[in-house]
Amino acid sequence: MTHPEIQEQEDLKALHPVTEAWGMFCKNKSAVAALGLLFLIVIAAIFGPILYPTDPFEMVWMPFSPPGEEGFLLGTDYLGRDLLSMIISGAKVSLMIGLSAAVMSVFIGVTVGALAGFYQGVVEEVLMRITEFFQVLPTLLFSMVLVALFGASLPMITFAIGIVSWTAVARITRSEFLRIRELEYVMASRASGAFKR
Repeated sequence: MTHPEIQEQEDLKALHPVTEAWGMFCKNKSAVAALGLLFLIVIAAIFGPILYPTDPFEMVWMPFSPPGEEGFLLGTDYLGRDLLSMIISGAKVSLMIGLSAAVMSVFIGVTVGALAGFYQGVVEEVLMRITEFFQVLPTLLFSMVLVALFGASLPMITFAIGIVSWTAVARITRSEFLRIRELEYVMASRASGAFKR
């Protein structure tokens, strides 16, 4: 390893963890490009309806008109609806569903994994068997069945995505709890009588 690389690693170690993580993130060009694209989608979802107030379901012009015709930047679809307006509307819905499903998935996964890793024994066995049950189900098929049974509303779609995607979070959380249980400061606290388990 050359001297500049060693110096760079020492500089990173001296930084705050958030600054260090951001520096490593900025070195990944694909991640930076993805963040920029996500930022544009969020801006379009928030300010798009204000800057471009066209109803995405209204037939505004002839079908399949090319981009730029009659002021429609991306043209129209097969029913004559404005494509740009539909993309802006879809971005808002997609972000709402994705964010809500991610929060739900993390909440369920962290709760199940933490309980399994902390209590162990029968509690861990039951929770891990439930996790494995959800893990072996075909996620797309299970989501489609839920939506078909209970309707294709936005809350139901969000619930269907969240309920099938928490298993990986639960396993990671459980493994972290099991690792933390064996750390020296936890064992010392347990030996001093701070914890009964």
